[in-house]
Amino acid sequence: MATTPNKLATLRLLLAERFPTTARSHGRTLLTGIPSLDHATGGLPLGAITEIIATAPSCGSMLVLGQLLLATRATRTRLALIDASDSFDPASFNEDLLSHLVWVRCTGQAAALQAADLLIRDANLGLVVLDLRRIPARDLRATPAQHWYRLQRAVEPSDLALVITTPCATVPSAQVRFELNTPHPLDALDGERAKLTTALAPTPQRQRRHTAAS
Repeated sequence: MATTPNKLATLRLLLAERFPTTARSHGRTLLTGIPSLDHATGGLPLGAITEIIATAPSCGSMLVLGQLLLATRATRTRLALIDASDSFDPASFNEDLLSHLVWVRCTGQAAALQAADLLIRDANLGLVVLDLRRIPARDLRATPAQHWYRLQRAVEPSDLALVITTPCATVPSAQVRFELNTPHPLDALDGERAKLTTALAPTPQRQRRHTAAS
């Protein structure tokens, strides 16, 4: 489902009507199904930001997204993908994995941050992925820190996980940070996606104590 930020208010109303809010788990993490990541942190922290750095093309960021789609589909959790460069290719995924996805197509970092600030306040969602991988590193580094801390403060009272994918360490307010730094060879891309996902080994860079309100 693709939309633009100026239609998000209408989208939130539609989501609330189609998917009434249900009681969420009292656990503070969302399991991803990626063994190395879940073992390191117990999953994605809820009410917090996880930054995943993709330092090179083909290093596994789309495998991570595919696994998040699978994990949230299994738990009937709605996922929003904020696509800052309008580069997501839905044809790369099984159609069944996309039925619970809200795809927000943006044309730059400013619109994507605005969309994230709105969507992480939506109780109909359990996971928001803000994809900034194709935004130039110089632009990300020039973003005032208060923008990232604003997202942190907005997500803290929620029972939602916010994942921000970047090309370099960017988000000072991230509670957890992982780095994907090993490109897959071309012949590996012909292998089974499940095996490639299981073999992913994101490098932990940060894990802070969670201080969000319960």
